[in-house]
Amino acid sequence: MNCIKNSILRHLRLRAYVRATVLAGEVCGENFLIRPMCTAAATPGPEQILDRVVGLVKKFDRIDVSKVTETADFQKDLSLDSLDKVELVMALEQEFSLEIPEDVADKLTCCADVARYIASGTDAKTVER
Repeated sequence: MNCIKNSILRHLRLRAYVRATVLAGEVCGENFLIRPMCTAAATPGPEQILDRVVGLVKKFDRIDVSKVTETADFQKDLSLDSLDKVELVMALEQEFSLEIPEDVADKLTCCADVARYIASGTDAKTVER
């Protein structure tokens, strides 16, 4: 089971890397320069990040949208099992073009925790593979 999870995570991280490369305006394809879509001034604030996290969680098909709040526990309130949580973390990694280490992902219990982690930027690393 762990092997399948790691394989899926590697695949999604590669896709996130390609997306991050394109957004950063690096060379893509046959030396075709793509202009950056984001600038430093467009960096989202903590509230915007929280809104995006909550919106993404609400789109997750195994969750009752009416129960999603900033502090709703993924396991207790939203009834996510460990595989659902892995899928949610992968979606968050793809959405925010970052890698969330497994030990950190286990500690993220609600949308507010995820948003704080992403906004802190201290442990969050943009995928650079």
